Amino acid sequence: MTLLSEIVQIALDSNRTWTESLNKASFRGVPFAIYGGDARFGRRLALHEYPGRDKPYIEDMGRATRRIRMTGFLVTDSLIYGGGDVLAQRDALVAAVEQPGLGALMHPTLGALNVSVPAEGLSVIERWDMGRYFEISIIFIESGDRVFPSITSSSGSLLDKLAAALGLSSALDFVRKIIGGVTAVINAVQGVIKFGKAIVGMVMGVIADFKVLVGTITRDVRSLTSLTSLLVGNYGRYADGNVSSALIASKKARNSSATMPELIADNAAKRAAVDESMERLLEAAENLDASSSDTFTDAVQAVMDDLLAGIADPGDAITLLAPLVSFTPSTYSGVGAVGTARSVAQDATASLLRRAALAAMGKVLASYVPSSYDEAMSTMSTVTGFIDAEILVAGDAGDDESYKALIALRQAVVSALTTTGATLPNLETFSFRAALPALVMANRLYQDASRADELIQQANPIHPAFMPSTVKALAR
Repeated sequence: MTLLSEIVQIALDSNRTWTESLNKASFRGVPFAIYGGDARFGRRLALHEYPGRDKPYIEDMGRATRRIRMTGFLVTDSLIYGGGDVLAQRDALVAAVEQPGLGALMHPTLGALNVSVPAEGLSVIERWDMGRYFEISIIFIESGDRVFPSITSSSGSLLDKLAAALGLSSALDFVRKIIGGVTAVINAVQGVIKFGKAIVGMVMGVIADFKVLVGTITRDVRSLTSLTSLLVGNYGRYADGNVSSALIASKKARNSSATMPELIADNAAKRAAVDESMERLLEAAENLDASSSDTFTDAVQAVMDDLLAGIADPGDAITLLAPLVSFTPSTYSGVGAVGTARSVAQDATASLLRRAALAAMGKVLASYVPSSYDEAMSTMSTVTGFIDAEILVAGDAGDDESYKALIALRQAVVSALTTTGATLPNLETFSFRAALPALVMANRLYQDASRADELIQQANPIHPAFMPSTVKALAR
């Protein structure tokens, strides 16, 4: 906003009358008329009185709970707020106050509040002589964010470190099984690599199957459409993702000078880099021996790094990496010492690749910005599900280093998403009597028409001028 536009806006606001400055009252999107109300404010105080002292000691325990009472009415086809049939309005308001969880209240002078309605908080008075008119009284209790005292470090940097630790631990477990230390499995101190071509061929076969999944990710249309979220400007419902959110500034900055052709060219170069990394990985697998294990494990990590670099939206990255973290090659059954060794090599290689993908997912979460509490909890459930499955595999296989690293990564993921989600609004269902334009709906819900794109992205209507009568949107 320019200085001139700010001055104009200040002048317009100063000329508004008292009535024009009031917000239209509503709860969970259900409007109603009010003619008065009261609110209680103050501090929670603990009074300590002592013998022989004339003045007590007052201990401040924080702000007191805000209780707001509003009295008003419902009337058929109000000229101010509309509403339609008064019986339908009453039923909608009753349903709104009986709905579980917090709700969004639009107060005429206090603005948007996150509130709950206690038992018997809504009173509806109807009289035979008043006709199409109900008098209402509602008590609201303001609710704060779901935040608890804790001592935490930077979740982003912690996730990065633990993801790197998982990559190192999985590499150590792979080397232990392939190069040496699998006496308990096949009684071979030098590991299964002693069988030479049989083991190398199995490793290359697993890598080839993994390469197919990686190629699917690099060709996925989401890796291209999400590029628009890196541009500066408004590109509608298709561009708002975890990189460019309507409410939250992501940790991944946008390029103010970039153009779409430049981003597409850069994305193509990054896809080519993934292909080159996969070829180097296959070459490292082909030359795998006791002296080149570091080269092989480094090549696995390089593939994951190049793959992440080509996905602009962290939210898309979590979805796209899902097939990799659950990758399982075709089951091999062999007989004799060579057959057992090939089975060990297959399992060790697949585990290394899955854990590298899990480490990459952990790095993604360090820059992931969910838009709501519900999205944060859903993401946490998905990611911890992948980690839990790999924890069982690592435990059964005796991969102690990977097991400990996975446990630590899981704890960091839960801590990071719980802490982030605690400060975010819930998704809530709002119902309206008729289809409304997105601008009108945003103004009614948030008193902010600029959030219309956010509603459009969430509801995905056929046309923004005709939003669904029931939408699921942020509570505040």
